[in-house]
Amino acid sequence: MRLRHEIFLIVAMVIWSGSWTSGKLIANSAGAELTLFWRCVFSSIALAPLVYFTGEKFVIAPRQLAWAALGGGILTVYSFLFFVGLKTGYAGAAGVLVTSMNPIFTYFLTRVIFKQRTKNASGHGATFTGRDVLGLALGLGGGVVLLEVWHLSHDQLLIGGNLFFLVCALIYAFVTITTNAATKTVSIIVYSFYINAFGALYLLPFVGRSILTTPDLSDTGYWFNIFYLGVISNAFATTVYFTAVAKLGSARASSYIFIVPATALAIAAWYLGEPVKTTTVLGGLIALIAVMLLRKAALK
Repeated sequence: MRLRHEIFLIVAMVIWSGSWTSGKLIANSAGAELTLFWRCVFSSIALAPLVYFTGEKFVIAPRQLAWAALGGGILTVYSFLFFVGLKTGYAGAAGVLVTSMNPIFTYFLTRVIFKQRTKNASGHGATFTGRDVLGLALGLGGGVVLLEVWHLSHDQLLIGGNLFFLVCALIYAFVTITTNAATKTVSIIVYSFYINAFGALYLLPFVGRSILTTPDLSDTGYWFNIFYLGVISNAFATTVYFTAVAKLGSARASSYIFIVPATALAIAAWYLGEPVKTTTVLGGLIALIAVMLLRKAALK
């Protein structure tokens, strides 16, 4: 049983990795808000039967609905920047930057916002221990290498998409924090359904009449990638991940996320022919070492 969950978890991580390449393929096919709208619609439709089959209920408390409304807003901003950045940026580099920097931002914000404390060497509680400081410093160093800040101008940051991806990593840290808080009282599947439904509602005013410019159904490439992003990546892979968390434990399941940066880079290089830059590999490795240090500190 454990082996089956781990196999499904590996498959889910590879699916997540492919979402960067999938997004890149359709980033210029339509406006970011329009593509994101359809992704949210597909996700909601795919998640609705899962709510039913898992025995959950669509009716939730006002407080839970408020969390979903907030989470939907934050996730929508993240996803919008995701598509905007992919218009000019490399999918592989984006996958490495976002997935390696997000846990570092999440750890830092959790300690600062929620005042979580860890016992230091003297046995006293501290917001940041020596291991934390080292991990965060390495994370910052990894981010500097990934962004290649030593020779990037303001224009290059925007054109390369890296600034958008860095902001994506920061925003997704807030997505993680709100999700952790919300799912203490509501199922992750129900929560996911509502945040995607809210996302579609938030985007409607921005889509407006441009919905008439939606690519025709004959554009199979566009609709396949919408299906991949909305149903396969968001609904299926996310459900598999959180099921694994329940069965294997959060520490063991979350360690599989380390698969994502490398496979995202490999998929983009293989399918899109994107170059694998030394700075991307080096920066990603430094950031992953930082994440491992911070995870060990969190588990103490």
